[in-house]
Amino acid sequence: MKGRLHLIAFLLFFVVLLYDLVIWGAVPALDGVGSSIAASARREAPLAATYIALGAPLDALVPPLRSFGKQYLTDAWEEGFERMLDDRAVAMDLVFDNTWNSRHRWIKLMYWLPLPLLVLAFVLWLRRSRQVHSLSRR
Repeated sequence: MKGRLHLIAFLLFFVVLLYDLVIWGAVPALDGVGSSIAASARREAPLAATYIALGAPLDALVPPLRSFGKQYLTDAWEEGFERMLDDRAVAMDLVFDNTWNSRHRWIKLMYWLPLPLLVLAFVLWLRRSRQVHSLSRR
């Protein structure tokens, strides 16, 4: 089991990355505020802009993913939609500064999680046990 920890870490990295792509890829589909969040992300949050750019085509290919992401984001950020519509420049500030509910907290946690998981997987891969050949054939 110890020799396979790096595989588990890589699997967790890909699952979290897929989650981020599905959720953030649904941002442009949000009614009214989607465009302002995406524009604000391009200006202020390059990682969010990357998630949106890579996740939007994925969500377009699989419509149930888009509807799941849209509903999840609506449940998480609905309290801030009115303020985002009033001042479109503060969209990313509202997304990252406030925490309105548990879904919002989960989105913020999962936003940052891929990088530490990738570093952990790489470190575990470097420290993995290797097969030792003690006798050679001649």
